[in-house]
This record gives sequence, structure tokens and C-alpha cells, in this order.
Amino acid sequence: MAAQPKPAYQQIADDIRQRILDGVYQGGDKLPTEADLMAEYGVSRIVVRNAVQALVSEGLVTTQRGKGMFVREQRPLRKRISGDLYGKRPTASPMKRQTEAEGRRSEWEYQTRTTTATKAVAERLAVEPGDEIVRTTYRFFGDDEPIMLSTSYEPRALTAGTPIEQPEGGPITGVVPRMDSIEQHITHVTEDVNARAPRPYETEQLQMAPGVPVVAITRTYFVDDQPVETCDIVVAADRYTLSYTIPIPPIEEPS
Repeated sequence: MAAQPKPAYQQIADDIRQRILDGVYQGGDKLPTEADLMAEYGVSRIVVRNAVQALVSEGLVTTQRGKGMFVREQRPLRKRISGDLYGKRPTASPMKRQTEAEGRRSEWEYQTRTTTATKAVAERLAVEPGDEIVRTTYRFFGDDEPIMLSTSYEPRALTAGTPIEQPEGGPITGVVPRMDSIEQHITHVTEDVNARAPRPYETEQLQMAPGVPVVAITRTYFVDDQPVETCDIVVAADRYTLSYTIPIPPIEEPS
């Protein structure tokens, strides 16, 4: 069966998108008016509007009432150097260290409460559903710009009665140094990374443009085989690139 031709609006969107990717139209440039596009492509106003809406949904174009249509400024991607976060054993929050290394002021807001583990969280922490856990939600900022959301879960039995029972309520911040302080020495960290459409509250909390996906990271800290903390991290895909450094073991000398 022969392939069906694309609808006219998709063909126009493809053409404009390619011009943006080729640099013909650059960030901040004003696009031709609806009337100009109608004349160029010989189509109706609704076809042009559908094409523009497709580009808006992809995060490539913005519209401003009374001013027209513009190529959205693409933020320079900052490296979230995930694989280098623990090149040296940290003594404070690695997110704070990384943000300040970029020359930006680091701040965060948080809420902590004691709750019970859902089945999904219980599996990640190797506890029983219904066991008490400490849940903390974070929003991280760099120079007042929201840059990351995170929700962490810890077994309350592990930290209850210790100075670090409240993740942000003691003198030490950062999972690794906090756990070190109670002789729970983290041996490794796992991360699963996925891209997906943002939830509505994520779009609002991260002040994201339409059409921008998020990078969702599930991170778990282990002491040997025992998970001691797990968290869900969300960053806007147009702000960060994930960069990993993976060590390769040296060649073993023949015995």
C-alpha cells in the first residue's frame, strides 16, 4: 500500500522546523506572519495555525498576542555530571556543590513527613508495604531559577532517634555524609534514566515551556546489598544534558 501524503499542516511544520534546525531561523527571530505563510504555501489560515501549534507543542515556537510568532530561545544545556557526583566521597550536598561550581547560587525548598511505604516504594527500599518511611520533596534553584525536583524516601527504622532522622533538620546535608555519620557507609548508587512528558505540576514547578519533555531519574543508594535511600529526580530536558564518567578497570597483570 502506498504511503499516504502528510496533511498540509504537517508539511508546513516540517519545513519551518527544518529551517529552525538549519539556523535559518534562530532563537528570538520573528517568524513570517500568518498572512505571509498563507501566501507562501497557498493554504488557509487554519492550516497555518495548525502548523504553528504543532511547533509550539514541540517547544520550538512561542506566540505572543499582538506581536506574532517567534523561535523560542534554546537554553544552553548545562551538564548534570551524574557520573562525577561521587568522584570523591562528598561531605555535603553534591547538588549544591555542582550548582555553585557553575557559578550560580544554590538554594532549595523542601517538605518532610513520616508516612508509610507504598508497594512500589517498599520494593525499592527492600522493606514491607506499610512500614514507616521518611518522605522529603525538594525543589532546587540556581540563581532563583527552578532546576530540579526530587522526592526521596528513607526507611524510618534506619534513622529514627539519630541526629539525621530529618534529612534537612540536622547539621549534615547530602545522603552520603548523613549516612556516614551513623556508620552506614554507602557503597554504590544506581540510576535508571528515562525521558517522558511532564506531569502538569512538574511543568508548573519547573516553569517549563510547552512541548519540553523531562528527564526522570530513579536513584537508589546502597550499603552493600541494602538500599538505604531511593529518590525520584526530574529535570527539564532543555536545561541539562546528562554526562557520565564510567571508569574502566585496569588490565590485570598476568600472575
